[in-house]
Amino acid sequence: MYKVMIVEDEMLVRIGLKNSVEWSKFDLEVTADFPDGQAAWDYYEREKPDVVITDICMPKMDGMELIANIRKTDKNTRVVVLSCLEEFELARKALALDVSSYILKLTMTEQEIEDVLRRVREELDRQEDRSGGREESGVSLSSLELVKEKVFKDFLFYRIFSAQEFGRFAEQSGLRLSPVRLTVCVMEVDRYSLLKERFRDEHGHLVKMSLLNMLGEILSAHRRGEAFQMNDRHYALVMPFADMLSEQAIVKETGTILGHIQEMISLYFNSSVSFGISGIRGGYDSLPKLYAEAQHALEHKFISGPGLHHRGSRRPVPAGVRTRLALLRTNAAIRELLSPLKQKEYDAYLDVFEREMEGDRKTLEMMLFQFVQWISTNLYDDSHNEQTLLISITENLEDCDTLPDMLDQVNVYIETLAEHIGKRLQMSDEITRAIQYIKRHYTENISLQNVADHVGLSFSYLSNLFRKELQISYIDYLNRYRIERAKELLAESQLKSSDVAVQVGFSPEYTYFSKVFKKITGLGPNEYRRQLLSEPKRRA
Repeated sequence: MYKVMIVEDEMLVRIGLKNSVEWSKFDLEVTADFPDGQAAWDYYEREKPDVVITDICMPKMDGMELIANIRKTDKNTRVVVLSCLEEFELARKALALDVSSYILKLTMTEQEIEDVLRRVREELDRQEDRSGGREESGVSLSSLELVKEKVFKDFLFYRIFSAQEFGRFAEQSGLRLSPVRLTVCVMEVDRYSLLKERFRDEHGHLVKMSLLNMLGEILSAHRRGEAFQMNDRHYALVMPFADMLSEQAIVKETGTILGHIQEMISLYFNSSVSFGISGIRGGYDSLPKLYAEAQHALEHKFISGPGLHHRGSRRPVPAGVRTRLALLRTNAAIRELLSPLKQKEYDAYLDVFEREMEGDRKTLEMMLFQFVQWISTNLYDDSHNEQTLLISITENLEDCDTLPDMLDQVNVYIETLAEHIGKRLQMSDEITRAIQYIKRHYTENISLQNVADHVGLSFSYLSNLFRKELQISYIDYLNRYRIERAKELLAESQLKSSDVAVQVGFSPEYTYFSKVFKKITGLGPNEYRRQLLSEPKRRA
């Protein structure tokens, strides 16, 4: 494990940091902590810890002197600054001393601390991979990128730095920025989960570094702007146009750069990205407003679909949504399975989408999950075919980031359901009897062992039989059946959601029931009931 030393004169902060972090998760171990810089320096000379997390203002020797002493003897020790100071001078001096990151004590969160430690661990691993290779002088590229991203976010969201301080940081760090005629573009990676799977990159680190490198090269080729990662899926491109006076020329050049980015991402990543584009304003103090404009413009993507450029003044184009709703209306497979009365209810749902397709995203997503659950429930009630319980669409819908994609998934779901209902599931006698037992006793606390005893099989054999014949585990089948019955009670009774949970066999602990309900249906129990209660209004 890598050794960590914490240096902080405030006892509560020092002890809290030491005990609140799961250090072993990052292959780190706190081997010492001190209340002043002198004691820390004495320990450092003897033990040479791999990571030093230090405050700035401390007795005997302050943090900046401690870091400077460390850097005189070792360039590889990773340093994280922990401070209440919120001046630009801190970031500038820390950057000059090659620190990995800094954390503000007054605003730090558990997630922020973990993100910093994860990056420090990656830096240490890279140093180890270089088999002792050392940076001779100056600031490492990775440190500059990390500090650049943090300073940008702190300026944008928390206004820790003034516009003048941010400008000095940009100039001294050699960033391709100026405060003249700025525009901000927020880039969203379309179908991000699929890209991570393609890269076999569970945490997204490889995707992040690859995208930042590509964005940096493209912006450098166009001689303007910087890219900052905002979260896993979103990147902010800040571009100045001091060399252009015409707004039309700026809009055209912006489109050219974004088109270049899309072309390269398609070529090298086999993926697509969407952009929200702000207006044009002068001064670094306009960046928060420009960023908000770009984010708002990007919201149009949900209706319009992936791979497009969006500006705030343009309304989303719903043509793709209308095309897919038309396909759902004319889907013969589901109409053959629904009674005439239920066909009218089916059409009523689609009418709602037609009327409200330009509503807010959350409402549309909830309506769509409700529509899918209506289909599942009605087809199961009519056919009593176990296939309708085994086919799930919830996770596929949650992976979608546009309404056209979600409607495509619903069409596939309907076709798949219709195909499976047409050919009954072939089940062994043991599984048939197991399912019958579950349906009679689902309100009780039944275990797989109870069911195995009933059908005369061993625990492990029945478990394997469920997976082999139904492609899901015993507990997944039991939960899905219980949720179907819960949906009936939510629709037809006045029971509280917590009482419904008990009625269908979940433990009195409501949280687990709610979690399973949301996982299977895409809606919480109360959201599901509210959607049912609002149906008459929608059809009016």
